[in-house]
Amino acid sequence: MAVSQKRDLTQQMGRTTGGYELAFAPFLMALIGYGLDRLLGTVPMLTIVFAVFGVIGAVVKIYFQYRAEMEQHEASGPWAR
Repeated sequence: MAVSQKRDLTQQMGRTTGGYELAFAPFLMALIGYGLDRLLGTVPMLTIVFAVFGVIGAVVKIYFQYRAEMEQHEASGPWAR
């Protein structure tokens, strides 16, 4: 495999993590919230709040990552010269 192919493969693998972030961020945050709920005795409250914050955080991160990639793409295109 050529070096350029390896670089392209690595870049593509980095782009596929958005789905994992959308799945695992809310799950991990909900687990943290559940643990705190068990300690405080308010079982559904913090679990739901932390899961929502996990979703919001993942979506915001993916959005800004996408915008940065698109700005880089626009700047490196032949139309930008």
